[in-house]
Amino acid sequence: MTDEVAHATYWLIQYSPDPFRHEPRNIGVFLHDGRSARCMMLGEKKGGFDPRYFCHAFSIDEETGWIYREWNHWFRTLAGSGRVDIDPVCEELDRLRVRGDRFSVTEPSMVEITSNMVRNFILERLFRENVVVPRLPELSPIKRNFDEVLHVSELMYLPTFHRDVEVELGSGDSATFVRFDAVLEEPKPLGIKVIQFQRVQELTMVTQINDALYSFGTSLSQGFLVPERCIVLHDKPPSARAKHLDRLVGHARLLPLWEKQTPRELYRIALRQ
Repeated sequence: MTDEVAHATYWLIQYSPDPFRHEPRNIGVFLHDGRSARCMMLGEKKGGFDPRYFCHAFSIDEETGWIYREWNHWFRTLAGSGRVDIDPVCEELDRLRVRGDRFSVTEPSMVEITSNMVRNFILERLFRENVVVPRLPELSPIKRNFDEVLHVSELMYLPTFHRDVEVELGSGDSATFVRFDAVLEEPKPLGIKVIQFQRVQELTMVTQINDALYSFGTSLSQGFLVPERCIVLHDKPPSARAKHLDRLVGHARLLPLWEKQTPRELYRIALRQ
C-alpha cells in the first residue's frame, strides 16, 4: 500500500542588501501544507530567535537587528497558530513579492508530501537546502555575556538603542567627547559601560574604571545623564580586584553580567520614565 501523495506550497523568503542591484539571498522558507502555515527564518534556535545570524550574514550593525526581528514577527503572524486558509496567505505574499524592497519572497513552488511525512521535517529540509547559515565569530566570555544580556532584555531591538557610541557634550571649542558601550536615547538617555575584571591586565582594568568615572561624571555635569541612568555591567572580579569595583559605587548602578535578574533589571531601568 502506497502513501497518499499531496502537495504543499512554499515560498523562499529573501533579503536584498542592495535593492538596485537586485541580488537577493535566501533567509527563510514559508510553507503552507493545505491546512496550516509555518515559517523558518535565519536565526531560528530552540531557545528563541537570534537576529545576529542575519546581521553577520549581511555585515549589518547589531543595533539594527530589531528590523529583522520585526519581519520575523510579521511572517509568523501571517502563518498563524492554527488552520489558515491559503488564499489570504497567497495574496499577502504576492503583494510582498511585487512591492517588496529589501525583504521579499519568490514565486510559490510546490513540494510533494505524503501522509506519513512530518510537515515540520519538510520545512526544515527546505530550509537546509536553500538557506546558508553563517557561523558566528567566537566571542570572548564577557562579550558573549554582554550580548546575552542585551538579547534577553530586548534592549538591542529598540530603535533608539545604539552600541559603541561616542557622544559629543557641549559645543564649539568647549565640546567634550565621551564613549559608551551602549546608549539608549529614549525615554531618557541611558549610558552603559562594560568593565572587565577577569583575563585582563591590571592597567587595562584600571583604565576601564577611570574611563567610566570620567564618562559618567562628564555626562552628569553636562546634563546628558542623571545618576540612576548610569549603568555598569561587569564580570565577577577576583578577590584581589574587588576593591577596584568599590570605586564605582555611587557613580553608577552596578549590574553583574552573570546574574539571572540582570536583564530584567536593566530593562526596568531603561524603560522607566
